[in-house]
Amino acid sequence: MLAFGVVAWRGYARFADNPLALPVANDGSRANREYFVGMAMGASVTITIDAEDPALAKVAARAALEELERLDRMLSDWKETSDLTAFNRSDAVDAEVAPDFARVLARGLEVARLTEGRFDPTVGPLVALWRASRTSGALPDAATLAAARARCGWSRVKIEGEIEGEIEGEIEGVRVNRGANDVLLDFGGIGKGFGAIAALETLRANGCPRAIVAVAGDIAVGDPPRGEPGWKVDVESASRPERIVVARCAVSTSGATEQSVEIGGVRYAHIVDPRTGLGATDAARATVIGPLDAAVDALGTALALTKLDAEVDAILARFPEYGARIERSSADSEVATRVTYHGAWKR
Repeated sequence: MLAFGVVAWRGYARFADNPLALPVANDGSRANREYFVGMAMGASVTITIDAEDPALAKVAARAALEELERLDRMLSDWKETSDLTAFNRSDAVDAEVAPDFARVLARGLEVARLTEGRFDPTVGPLVALWRASRTSGALPDAATLAAARARCGWSRVKIEGEIEGEIEGEIEGVRVNRGANDVLLDFGGIGKGFGAIAALETLRANGCPRAIVAVAGDIAVGDPPRGEPGWKVDVESASRPERIVVARCAVSTSGATEQSVEIGGVRYAHIVDPRTGLGATDAARATVIGPLDAAVDALGTALALTKLDAEVDAILARFPEYGARIERSSADSEVATRVTYHGAWKR
């Protein structure tokens, strides 16, 4: 989980090698903050704005929450009337989709390719199966699991049409071909990150660029507060909580959380590993930071499924502007967890 506060340092051309060494603003800056909370995408939403005009901040925050609700109606697999639910339940193999639907899927497929399938937006059948296992407390039988895995595979999905940018830019006539109508998309590992960024851009469009948006563990950070270097983000940890101070970037944490479940004496994370079809065992806690890009969210999911530091380095070599903090259970009885830094976050 991530929590954010009201103090920080400077903009994100690149974040500092050691965020903890950066200066901290004085508490008097808190007088400029306007706070807004809500629910969207099945998660709590918190918006903090540094604005001279509280009325303007209120209008902007309302627009941002409405944007999140719009995306929720498009990308949710829980809502019976969402675009995603309609797509997954359709008998059609090929269908035209909304621009933002195409953008989320396109970025998800790219991350799937670059992470060798650790993140996979076609994991829908396995997510449904794992939800049932979490409820019943029993693992699926081998035949049921094999059948669900056979319906997954990011390389089966093709997007036909041009997509310009991830959030900005008009596109139309984009179609998605999923190869078979039993392939089910799932945006659970990328939708909230996409939504947080869209909400931040909505704040900017409504005259509030100095803001920070959190949708559960996915945070989109805007311009720094007036007279201050940036925004403070607290990275929660089992044993080594840290504070980073950033601006103009995205931050996301995935992996080992209190949402784990024990079945048959084995503890499983809530994240489904596409390679096994079950909840991940020994999942890392991965915090990723990078540009305002939904890939930050998806990378958090992928890196939480790594077992070795070398795997993390190999993946981040394909994302040179991104960094990660990885926390794993330690074999050392005197140290609860081991924390390592990778990519642009190396110290």
